[in-house]
Amino acid sequence: AAADLGRLADEMTGLRARMALVTGEGPALQSALAGVEDIALSTGSALAETGRLFTKVLDAGRTLKLSQADALALTETISRANQLSGESAESANAAVRQLIQGLQSGVLRGDEFNSVMEQAPRLAKAMADGLGVTTGRLREMAEAGQLSSETVIGALQGQAAAIGSEFAKLPPTIGRALQDLKSHFSLYVAEVDASHGARAKASAA
Repeated sequence: AAADLGRLADEMTGLRARMALVTGEGPALQSALAGVEDIALSTGSALAETGRLFTKVLDAGRTLKLSQADALALTETISRANQLSGESAESANAAVRQLIQGLQSGVLRGDEFNSVMEQAPRLAKAMADGLGVTTGRLREMAEAGQLSSETVIGALQGQAAAIGSEFAKLPPTIGRALQDLKSHFSLYVAEVDASHGARAKASAA
C-alpha cells in the first residue's frame, strides 16, 4: 500500500515537473494544472496522459504562437474526440502520440497519419470536417504533405464546438466513472503529499 501511494505521488510530482518545463513556475503553471485537472475529470481521461498531451500540444504549437489557453482548449477537443472514437485507452493514446509527433515535425503524414485514421476515427473526421473535405480527400492531402501543423490545428479548433456538442450527448460509462475516481484519488494523494510529505514517508516505509 505504501509503495502504491508512493508511485501515485511520484506520478503527480512528475506531471507537475513536466508541465513546469513548458509553462514555467508560478501562476501560469497553476492555471495549466487546474485546466488539465478539469479536462481529465470532465472527459474521463487519465490525469497523466492529459497532462502529457497538454505539454506536447503547447510545445508543438510554440512556432504557431499557440497560447496556453489555446493549448488547453485543443487538449480538451482531442480528449473528447478520443472518447467519441470509442477505442481503447491504449489505442487512443498511441494515436495521439503519433498526432503530436506529426505536429512537432511540421507535417502530419505517413504512419503518423495512418495511426490517427485507424485508432482515432473521430479525430480524423474532425480534421476532415474542419477542412471541409471527405476522409478520402484528407488521406490524399496527407500523402501530398498538405497537412501542416497549422492546417491540422486550425481544423481541430474549428470543430471544437461540434465535438463538444457530441460529447455532451455521450452517456456515462463505468469506465469513465472509474477513471474519474482514480483521478480524484491521485489529486488527493498529491494534496496530502504537498501538505504532509506523504511521498517521503512512503519511500521510507
